[in-house]
Amino acid sequence: MTRVTATKPWLWLGLCALAFTTSAAASPWTNAGYMSRARHSHTATLLPDGKVLIAGGADRTTVTATSETYTPATNTWAPAASMSTPRSGHSATLLPDGQVLVVGGSNGSALATAELYNPATNTWSATGSLLTARRGHKAVLLPTGKVLVFGGLGTSYTTTLKSAELYDPATGTWTATGAMSTVSGITTATLLGSGGVLAINGDGIVAAAELYNPSTGTWSRVADPPRFYGHAATLLTSGAVLATGQETGQYDSGAWLYSPGNDSWKYAFEANETRRRGHSLTLLLSGNVLVARGTRNQMGGSAELFSAEDESLDVIGSDSPTTGHTATRLPSGQVLIVGGTSQEEPEIYSSAELFTEP
Repeated sequence: MTRVTATKPWLWLGLCALAFTTSAAASPWTNAGYMSRARHSHTATLLPDGKVLIAGGADRTTVTATSETYTPATNTWAPAASMSTPRSGHSATLLPDGQVLVVGGSNGSALATAELYNPATNTWSATGSLLTARRGHKAVLLPTGKVLVFGGLGTSYTTTLKSAELYDPATGTWTATGAMSTVSGITTATLLGSGGVLAINGDGIVAAAELYNPSTGTWSRVADPPRFYGHAATLLTSGAVLATGQETGQYDSGAWLYSPGNDSWKYAFEANETRRRGHSLTLLLSGNVLVARGTRNQMGGSAELFSAEDESLDVIGSDSPTTGHTATRLPSGQVLIVGGTSQEEPEIYSSAELFTEP
């Protein structure tokens, strides 16, 4: 260890300045401006031109049909055309032709309608209606080009759905596909390397996960995960699935890894934040995963970084306690965090932030 003596004050001041500069530059978060309105339960879609489309959502009193775009190159926001219907808790999927499919959601009650956004013309158009009105569901673009929509809530918050349906962009129509047997309502959806979709139950009551097979249109049970409540999941570059969040009956949140190859779960690491739920997981270009936001027992918390190399969770900076936000990885590798609501206050946010991995 190098000792700094009083006979070299210039060295001491230099080291102090270096430490201050390093500390000041250590924050991974920078401001990304403000949307035109506060939103939670909206959607964010990375468009082919690198812009991010924010659509719908709600503030304290109103569900909105408005949309706007964020341009990373200029760090600015601009209005975009409004949807035909106000939506909150809907889904948005980028299609192979560059259009965005927005499905369902709620405007006082669950919606069965769907519409397409065309970035080239900045217009919305109606497309076929869902077979079942749903909100809080999941939507996944399959390798076949069709969109799988499943789960969510129906006409009331106690109506949990197990049904699933497929949207065909070529015809603009919806058809029924196999329903889940156990998993229902609020789930996560992860597209695996095999082309299957892993759904993990998130009601905190039933520990279950199911796998959808696009070639047969059926679901099958896989190894049971923990009894997650408000968890998040993402596919790692290794092919494993990382799931983090609060577990029912536990005071701590943890990180779990699911291996599709041998159909097994492994406990990886205890989280630094207790009872984190309603957060987001974003796979970074490095292969690590950003664990951001979520509720934290009536107080603020920190963001964490999951290291794919040693399967650990480390604090990476302070963060805001919000749910209903969106997290989008940009072509630069940065992550855009937008909006959300603080359960503790509550407050709805119009702000956005950029995360840059150190």
